[in-house]
Amino acid sequence: MTYNGTLRPSKAPNLPIAPTEYNQHYVDQLTNALRLYFTQIDTYTQGNTIPASGTTANRPISSTTNTVQVGQFYFDTTLTRPIWWTGTNWIKADGTVV
Repeated sequence: MTYNGTLRPSKAPNLPIAPTEYNQHYVDQLTNALRLYFTQIDTYTQGNTIPASGTTANRPISSTTNTVQVGQFYFDTTLTRPIWWTGTNWIKADGTVV
């Protein structure tokens, strides 16, 4: 799955109904449902996360696998300053293209 610029809202898992008394089987079902849910979220976000900082040479660029959103913040460690994506260029806070 690739990032297309829009994150779809997550869907909470169907959790088992809790019994009135402690039940190991229920706890196992609940733990498994939560483990699967968070594994899916981790897998999706780790493969589609745009870095928030790095060198000028490693700035994110728009492509089919890494879409930079307008207003995307990036701390450029080469310039030692924050920059933002306009949809066309990376700019400094004063509007200067970098």
